[in-house]
This record gives sequence, structure tokens and C-alpha cells, in this order.
Amino acid sequence: MKKIFSIIILTSFFSFSQTKYEFFGTLKLNGKNNTLISYRIVFSETSGKIKGYSVTDLSGNYETKNEISGTYNSKTKELKFKEEDILYTKSELKEEVFCFVNFSGKYNLSNLDAKLEGAFKGFYKNKTKCIDGTLILVGSKKIEKKINKYTNKVQKSKLFSKEVKEKVKQSSILDSLKVNTLTKDQNLNVFVNSNEIQVEIWDAKIEDGDKIDVFLNGRRIIDNYTVTNKKKVFTFKLNDEKNVFRIEAINEGERKLNTAMMQLIDKDRTFELTTNLKKGEKTSITVVKK
Repeated sequence: MKKIFSIIILTSFFSFSQTKYEFFGTLKLNGKNNTLISYRIVFSETSGKIKGYSVTDLSGNYETKNEISGTYNSKTKELKFKEEDILYTKSELKEEVFCFVNFSGKYNLSNLDAKLEGAFKGFYKNKTKCIDGTLILVGSKKIEKKINKYTNKVQKSKLFSKEVKEKVKQSSILDSLKVNTLTKDQNLNVFVNSNEIQVEIWDAKIEDGDKIDVFLNGRRIIDNYTVTNKKKVFTFKLNDEKNVFRIEAINEGERKLNTAMMQLIDKDRTFELTTNLKKGEKTSITVVKK
């Protein structure tokens, strides 16, 4: 049985009395194979209270995003958090396979260059034990410095072609890990609290003539739409059962692959993703009301 975990990211900036943190790294599972799973955590700390989310298996077939909550003691430097409700997952909707991370360790949030590392315990939704392991994370600012250093070397080097340099210049490794990417025949299960959901579609990069069809529960709701930089906004009433949005690529535009940014808005919660398809391929989003 596959165990599903979430990853924690921490980015720091100051806004009033609230501080936000972001970390990237891995979960090392106990066992014979010492399996490694990519992990990201993002949270805000306000007066010792932690709230945010984690993402497990970044850009993988089992990517899962969970809400997290916890506490931080600035005097003892004790950091605690646990994963709670699932926000979205590419895995099957079988709650018994989800193993939620519970972490407690020492970390100085004022020193984001330090590595966040320690043992975690895993629990199923019914509080029974699943698998334990080690959490190893690094602050995003430190990673960004290393990526920028690498990017600068590539731009100055004569060993790389103009095409390679342009790709490295335009793309951000961290940004690509922060957005959920849907590819051929994948399905993303999104859990919402509302009776209706707002959907936004646009091209976040260079307009190149990508065209898509969008279906809701088998009914075509967007026909032969050319994705542009301007957001196209729709609001849909949801059934009590599952609501399946299917996106199909009509072409690949001037640049390879058909890409479209999508944002699903459920009251004050936002789910952002991008499609990455060849002509004729399709992917889907299943919206489930809690």
C-alpha cells in the first residue's frame, strides 16, 4: 500500500505581526529501502501559532497538498506541526492510504540558512500509526541563492547554446515546483466547501495559440478556446456528488506542448495548477464537496 505524505515549504517575509516561511526537502521513510519523497512546507507564524500547508511528491503522480497547523515557542525554539485535512491529491480517494506527518523538533526561525531536520511520526486519519521517518528541509531563500548562482554561470558560459540559455533564463526551478502540473490522463481530486466554484483560465507565459476544450461531467462548457494572457472567468454550481472537469488539448500552438494556467477558487481558498499536454491529450480535475 502506498503511503501518501505532504511536503512543507517556508518562505520568509514580514507583514504586520505575521511571518511566512517556506522550506523544500525530503521525507526519508523508515524501512529497508529508506524511500525518499520530495516535500515542501509553507506556513505563517503569528503569536506562536502556525498555519499553512504541506505538499508531498512535488510534480509526481501522487502529489498531495494538506492543511497544517502547529505551534512555535520562540524561547525554547520548539517547532511543532501536523498535517490535517487534504486540500487536493492526485492519488485515489481512499482515505485509509493517507499517512499524515506529525513533526516536533528544535529550529530557530530567525536563522533560515540552517537545515530543518528531525524525526517525524505518521498517523492515519483514525489516529492509528502508519510509517515514521526523518524530515530534512532547507529554507527556500538559501535554495534560490544556489539556483541564481548556477543560472549566472550558464549565462556566462560558452558551452551552452542560446536555446539552453534562454530556457534557463526564463524558467525558475522553484516556481515550477510550486505549481501543480497535470499531464496526460492524470486526475487531480480537489476538496471544497462551497456549493459553487470559480474557475479562471489563462496563459501565464507567452501567448502561442494554444487551444483547449473543457468539459464538466461530460458536457462541453468551453469550445475551441484560445488561451491568452487575459483570464477567462467562469462560475459553476456543483453537484452533491463528484464534479469532473476534463481539459483536452486541440493543438500545441507555436511552442511545444499545450499549456494553460487554471485557478479554482473556493471562497477564501485558491487551487492553482497548469496543464502540460500534447495535441489530443486530456487531463481532468475532480471537484468533491466536503
